[in-house]
Amino acid sequence: MVMHTNTMEPPTTPGSARYRLADYHDYAPAPALARVAEGVWTHRIGPLAQLADGAMHRVLPDPALSIAFRCRRDAAGRPIDPELVAIGPKTRPYIFRFSSGCEIAAVRLKLEWVEPVFGLVPADHHDAEHDLLGTCPFARAFFDQLVETRSCGEAAARLARAVSSCAPDRAAPRTRATASALELVRRSSGGMAVDSIARATGSSVRQLRRTVRQEAGISLKTYARVIRLLQAVTAADRFATPLWARIAADAGFCDQPHLIRECRALTGLSPGGLHRERRAEAETSNPA
Repeated sequence: MVMHTNTMEPPTTPGSARYRLADYHDYAPAPALARVAEGVWTHRIGPLAQLADGAMHRVLPDPALSIAFRCRRDAAGRPIDPELVAIGPKTRPYIFRFSSGCEIAAVRLKLEWVEPVFGLVPADHHDAEHDLLGTCPFARAFFDQLVETRSCGEAAARLARAVSSCAPDRAAPRTRATASALELVRRSSGGMAVDSIARATGSSVRQLRRTVRQEAGISLKTYARVIRLLQAVTAADRFATPLWARIAADAGFCDQPHLIRECRALTGLSPGGLHRERRAEAETSNPA
């Protein structure tokens, strides 16, 4: 894989912020990155953070594969114990214990682009995390750039630019049907019915389901369920007292009980319980 060089001074921030919860930040992808990635994210616990070492963060299901740079930093900002890993698609939650001073800068790749651009098979990383150094052709070039960074934001920006450089215009998903189907799910926030997606892509429902599972490593139904739930959860995060019936309707659920069932099935908590947990984490991390 060819890494394109760029003599411009590298950016020190990932881009336009669109969401934040405690120490987790989500950024919209730049136009050059948006074709292959859903976004850029960082999670950093500062050395003077109010959270104690081992504090809990519930990682929600996520139908994307993240290429992530993880490290701590010394007083000058130099990375300590840096790693470059693939964080695979997740269909179930897990509890992540985050130590003070640790950080992650990552790019969330659209599943249909993972294999054609990076040679990674999404199904091989399902509900798992794998080291990329020594196993993937792009990893060393990425890593060498990232260890030169002096902040989490700079690492995220450099990683985003490096990923963009590896996605030439000639690269394409294995089939147009899978790419079109997953894009329709994303644009509709999981609200578009499978039979409607099949018609829009010129496929039968059976063929489309089989193709998506083979190429994305996840069923089309599960992909839509997770997208729809994440839409509801992030909407609720904006309010101290969410109006759950309204949020359920806006996110495409049949009704509030439907949202409750899906939230319990995919996160292990009710919407109210999950919201309280996330608010408590945010307030502990940002007491002001």
